[in-house]
Amino acid sequence: MKIGVNLLLWTDSPDAVRHAPLFRQIKDWGFDGVEIPVDGLTDETAIALGAALDELDLKRTTISALDAAEADPASRAAPLRQAAVDALKRSIDHTKAAGADLMCGPLFQGLGRFTGRAPEKDEWDFAVETLREAGKYADSLGVTLALEPLNRFEMYLVNTMAEGARFVREVGLPNVGLLADTHHGNIEENDVAEAWRNTGPSIKHVHISENNRGVPGSGHAIRPEVFEALEQIGYDGWLTIEAFGMTVPGLISRLHLWRSFSEHNDDAARLGIDFIRNQLKAR
Repeated sequence: MKIGVNLLLWTDSPDAVRHAPLFRQIKDWGFDGVEIPVDGLTDETAIALGAALDELDLKRTTISALDAAEADPASRAAPLRQAAVDALKRSIDHTKAAGADLMCGPLFQGLGRFTGRAPEKDEWDFAVETLREAGKYADSLGVTLALEPLNRFEMYLVNTMAEGARFVREVGLPNVGLLADTHHGNIEENDVAEAWRNTGPSIKHVHISENNRGVPGSGHAIRPEVFEALEQIGYDGWLTIEAFGMTVPGLISRLHLWRSFSEHNDDAARLGIDFIRNQLKAR
């Protein structure tokens, strides 16, 4: 398996020049690659990021999300669904331009919209149709989509791995699967490891994220059993640390952050990789 770290720990606007020292530090910590927040990139910035990471032999994945006020795969409003298709295709283009072959994120629906009800059939069907169109486009470029079920406080369409597996079955494309995330599973699953075993064929990507979004291994969300489950299903993809601090203003209100859970912002990366390595060695 490859170990990565999401750049959202430090920035939501990565830049090849400004963040060159950070990329070198990530390489020195021993990471195999990074996860690039792809929303807002231009063709030029995506290409430049890819070149900078190539120089360090750092592989990469990307992550994307949609604002429901602007683009929503599950909306009853056709213009918002079309905007979602356009936004996803643009992010897929930038994923390819950056030299990545996997884009992940909570792409089932636009974020920030709740109805006070369970998802209704037409919303579900709209989302399946939208992601099928995006998935076909991704496949034409050799890009895999890993869709992320979020907890009920952030999304209402898909919260569990079982729901996500049903969704990707209905999409019906081999390059569209699931992102398994320990943070969200800790909230929504009765048994995270069992949920991952039951949906193993759908898992394309994994986020290692603590219950408090801090240093992996410092909380209770990342149990040894999830690493055992990954071994049992034969998973051999990315284990990407997703952690957040107080240094990215654009994320503070969106993720309800108001305190740090480590002495240094870098701790989630430099201590988290040691935690993951120790878990893998124990298998």
